[in-house]
Amino acid sequence: MGLFDWFASFRSLGKKKRMERLSEKAFVPSGAGTAAPPKILIAGVANDRGGQVGKRLGELITKIPGVEVFRKKETLKLPEAVNDVAERLILAAEEGRVWLKAEGCDLLVWGEIGGNGSLTLRFLPAPGDDSDQTMFAGLGETVELPVGFAAELEPLIGALAIGAFAPSFRGSRSRLAEALGKNLGAIAAMVQKTPPGLTADQGASALTALGNALVAYSRLGAGVEQLDRATLAYQAANKLVTKEAVPMTWARIQNHLATVMQAQGQIKKEPKLLRGAAIIYSTVTTTLDRNRYANDWALAYTYLGKVLYVLAGMEGKPQYLKTAADAYEKALGVYNKETMPSRWAEVTNQYGVVLLALGESLGGDAVLEQAVAKFRTAMSLRQRDKTPLLWAQTANNLGAACFALAKRNSEASLLREASNCFEGATEIYRQQGIVKQAQVIEKNLHRVQRLLMTRGA
Repeated sequence: MGLFDWFASFRSLGKKKRMERLSEKAFVPSGAGTAAPPKILIAGVANDRGGQVGKRLGELITKIPGVEVFRKKETLKLPEAVNDVAERLILAAEEGRVWLKAEGCDLLVWGEIGGNGSLTLRFLPAPGDDSDQTMFAGLGETVELPVGFAAELEPLIGALAIGAFAPSFRGSRSRLAEALGKNLGAIAAMVQKTPPGLTADQGASALTALGNALVAYSRLGAGVEQLDRATLAYQAANKLVTKEAVPMTWARIQNHLATVMQAQGQIKKEPKLLRGAAIIYSTVTTTLDRNRYANDWALAYTYLGKVLYVLAGMEGKPQYLKTAADAYEKALGVYNKETMPSRWAEVTNQYGVVLLALGESLGGDAVLEQAVAKFRTAMSLRQRDKTPLLWAQTANNLGAACFALAKRNSEASLLREASNCFEGATEIYRQQGIVKQAQVIEKNLHRVQRLLMTRGA
């Protein structure tokens, strides 16, 4: 072993020593294919003098069955040098994901105690194979509570922890779903009566968090009725705040409402619900000040682009795609490639998806060329060795765009690029155990290879 290799292993060893196990080691049956139990990492809570809040968090989260819980001495803090609150959160989340990868954990719990005696808790999941992971859950869940929050709110902490990572967890999720259901059952009355000791903002935060956990429960197989319950929670939260007093909080609740409406519209194949979601997103963009709330303004445009893309496919109206492209263009006018690479790459990738659909529906080579350029740019940040699933997602999209363009202009280099992209994406998905997606991509790969043979390339 060389000196630098030894030094790297020494540093890695030191990192592991700084992670303390809080739960008992979960029993894992022997045998091939057995998934490891989920692991939750609790970071030090900023300004937690005496560590009482961190201790209470550890006690609550270790009650989740079948989960291994660890504590990290270091505190993940919002970067003070950045003024924009949303950008500070995005940058901190980037660092948090590095922690998750280094420690092999599925969820990071972190936060801080404010000067006003409020406790902000954040639940950051490790990137999964969910295509919406970066866009909708990439920053995780957040809840603001009093430092000494009431015992009635303890199940909310467990529900948020499970809901933040379970839908994208690669292992067995039935036990997690059962635990989430029990926690949600214990706090179901929150919608009718907010627990005592909460300010209006804290009550809105708790109800919004409840809605998010119900959405996660639905995604874990609990049924579409959970989306109706989530809507009631968001509506109750909406009653506690006004867009004039706290526009950013109001906007985030609206976005959650619209997201549920969009999900219901897709499940029920109901364009009316999708159009309603688009109206809400548009209202948020016109209500928020673009300069004062730049990131949330851009996020609303990102959501708008997504729902319009779905609506275009459902109704067969390419004009929705044009509006979606405009929405992504506005969002990319805010997101910064250097400081917010993950968000920038995700929006760029989604923009490419819209352009691909638009090019195929209108038959324009120029639009398809733009789609190819967007995917290539996104792939420059989504590196295969660092974010393999996100790389594979974009590689698959790039392969589809190159294939669509090559069928029009007969460029063999585009077909070869499509073949390489499909081969790489298939390899990643198979390595990750996502067999169905790999099989779909392989069919496209065979189509590309047949066309290459036909053209003698």
